[in-house]
Amino acid sequence: MTQLKCRLFVFPLLLAVLSVPFHAQFQPAGDHAQLFLVLLNRPANAPQLSKEAGEKLQEEHMANIRKMAAEHKLVIAGPFMDDTTLRGIFVLRAESAAQAQEWANSDPAVKAGRLAAEVHGPWDVAPGSIHAPSPTESGMEQYTLVLLMRGEHWDPGSADFQATVRQHLPYIQEITAQGKLAVAGPFPLAEPGDLRGISIFRVDEEQTAQLMKDDPAVKAGLLKPQLHPWITGKGVLAPGQAVH
Repeated sequence: MTQLKCRLFVFPLLLAVLSVPFHAQFQPAGDHAQLFLVLLNRPANAPQLSKEAGEKLQEEHMANIRKMAAEHKLVIAGPFMDDTTLRGIFVLRAESAAQAQEWANSDPAVKAGRLAAEVHGPWDVAPGSIHAPSPTESGMEQYTLVLLMRGEHWDPGSADFQATVRQHLPYIQEITAQGKLAVAGPFPLAEPGDLRGISIFRVDEEQTAQLMKDDPAVKAGLLKPQLHPWITGKGVLAPGQAVH
């Protein structure tokens, strides 16, 4: 199946997923539930499937997304629109990273080796930035999802780092108030690896790239942004752009 055909196939299924009552998804999974972001990657050694087998696995993958939503585990799901090993994300409400990893690993596409689930978090985002859409909402919207990678001057113990963070946070608040940023948040400083946070912009890649250049944390070399077009259902985040 070609990439375009695959996306056309996924869209109606994703719409069905996002028609699950989202008010249920915001009931806590437990007393200590937090948000965890799951990057779904395509492994280099992913098994090749026939068209029929690929479509069947995709149906099972989407059925699992519906199931996780109905069980109040899934908050956001959506695919990337560019041609990289990154295929999509889940945002799960779980009590621990281990629990989120267990849920992600139970996905049929992950179990079949077509996807690999990489859990990050807890993801510290502003309350109210992810919300339940109206039952009348339908369709998809496009965003620019930014992976905020560790920059060459990343040093949380330095005074310069702390000073830059104090400039970075008001900048995030400013572009959010301007309607350009839907949601943004870091991962714990103690979390290993280069991915330090995720931002989802309401504007296109060109505008996002300029906004990132003006971010004090990027200018100072603390963070290095990687931009990707990404879609999800209307109403889950502040409005994005029409899907073409």
